[in-house]
Amino acid sequence: MAEQPPYYILYAHSSLQATSNPSSTALSHPVIEYRFADDSPRSLLPRHPDEHVIVLQYDTSATINPTLHSTSSVLAATAVKCVAARGAGADDEIAKNENMYILDLTSPSDDS
Repeated sequence: MAEQPPYYILYAHSSLQATSNPSSTALSHPVIEYRFADDSPRSLLPRHPDEHVIVLQYDTSATINPTLHSTSSVLAATAVKCVAARGAGADDEIAKNENMYILDLTSPSDDS
């Protein structure tokens, strides 16, 4: 049986304009919606102008790392990292992968 993907997903958003004054990276929780290979591709389109859709593709049958894509014209997906989720082992009721994905996102300005 293939290893399951991490249970936790966070994203780190940075601005290309913040290079002169770098600040600490803040992690946030995305709204997660699961889509499957046989779902319509239209389900990946944003539903309103301020929505940014980030697609994390994970295939349990593949040996390659997950891929990350952005459908937004103002937000780019730059990397996916898998790190240990501190404190995740405290919940013994559910057997899960105690890692988390951090999705690195960037935009041209702080407005996104």
